[in-house]
Amino acid sequence: MGAVLRYNVLWVLLLFSQSSIWAQIEDDTTHHIFQPDGSEFERPEPEAHSLQEFCSKGHIHGHFRNFFMATIHLGSLKDYWTNASGGTLAYESAVWRHIQFGIKGIFSYQTLSSDLLAPDSQAMQGAKWEVELYDVNRPEEKHDLDRLEELFLKYYFPKGGYVVAGKIDINQGPLFLRRDGRMKPFVYRGIWSRLPIKSHHILHLGWIEGVSPRGMTNWYTLSEAIGLTNQGIQPDGSQAHDHTHVPTRGIGVAGYESDQIPHFKLHVWNHWFDKMMYMSWVQADYHKENVFAGLQLVYQAPLSYQAKLAYKHRYMQAEERGKVINLQIGIKTGGFRLSMAFLHSLGAGRFLFPRELGREHFYVSQPRSWIDGLGNTYIGMLRLRYQGIEGNWQRLKADLRLSYTEVQEKGAYIWNKYRSPSFYQTTLRMNYGFPHAFNGLELMLLYLHKYSPDTLTAAETFYRSHFHHLNVVMNINF
Repeated sequence: MGAVLRYNVLWVLLLFSQSSIWAQIEDDTTHHIFQPDGSEFERPEPEAHSLQEFCSKGHIHGHFRNFFMATIHLGSLKDYWTNASGGTLAYESAVWRHIQFGIKGIFSYQTLSSDLLAPDSQAMQGAKWEVELYDVNRPEEKHDLDRLEELFLKYYFPKGGYVVAGKIDINQGPLFLRRDGRMKPFVYRGIWSRLPIKSHHILHLGWIEGVSPRGMTNWYTLSEAIGLTNQGIQPDGSQAHDHTHVPTRGIGVAGYESDQIPHFKLHVWNHWFDKMMYMSWVQADYHKENVFAGLQLVYQAPLSYQAKLAYKHRYMQAEERGKVINLQIGIKTGGFRLSMAFLHSLGAGRFLFPRELGREHFYVSQPRSWIDGLGNTYIGMLRLRYQGIEGNWQRLKADLRLSYTEVQEKGAYIWNKYRSPSFYQTTLRMNYGFPHAFNGLELMLLYLHKYSPDTLTAAETFYRSHFHHLNVVMNINF
């Protein structure tokens, strides 16, 4: 614990020795911390002057979605496809005496599909990602798939910033992101605040005690959620049994951001997982004219409570230290951005983040390929992005990624929690938002191919290598 505190103090000193902190860069969009004039974002309009206006001046928004997904395995393994339909409906009140109320519901159902539960005769498993369009805990259910997604009370401070409590869509920081790549995204239960300290400096404080994971309809405490889908393997090669055995009460989050120095953004996040582990994430991004670059550093260590548990019940072993470095450099011209990124998860331990809580956001993170569970790993990525700059081409976004992930042999569980092989991945994503009479209609295409140079059995190949994967998504936003 003393080493963790010393490490935290070191980052605090580093933080205040700089005068900038950078904002999160999502896959396709940079989220700016401040307005162009440097002021904090204003709270939403309209303002209400009575309880009646508080309700009547609110607004309704949402979307309808149709999601087709298919996985085509090369060779004799079974293929799967499905089509899901659904949507969301949300209401947010006006702001009255600095207070706002919100509620959001979401639903989905299966319209057409192959038999997702039919196991492949060699792998003895059914569909993986296709089932996540519905509810992985009730895979036989096709229609009763609704969820109360948000229910919150939000207070806006007079000088800027807010605090929100309840069931909330956080979508901030490197870990607790929406990840809206299924019919239902990750959403959280707790308290979250965004507080301007002074011009160009923002503080985030949060406490998360519940989650409704992507691909599920129920809400869970963190102790119930962690390990719910896949507990993986312990470093000694035995099966992990941490689900419900780590009585964590929640996750404390503190983040500090600034973009005061021109062309630089700095982003520092500390996460304290009660009775589990501590994680610090530091990121620096540089953008100037036609050049951009970035650096991500992550450190994590177990808390002392883990040593009190039986070996198989621990989420993180006492000797494990997750250490990750990720570098990025790129150029941009016109609507094109070409970049290279390199990640190394050091051999001190595996990078760990419960998959039921979200997906991490490294420069090399991409759909169907994440860093969780890997140590002593190398990942290289070449990425080309395009966004139109004139006319209706401005509504087109394209993203092509070529990557290689080199992991230790699949039997080296000390660095490989989920038995992942080394693999090449090609990913293409395209988005187009229609103009004029079809404004609000958006189409998204995702295609990827994975290939592993390792020698794998049929069960190890299933959804891991030698397959094509396709998503076609239509959204009508309102």
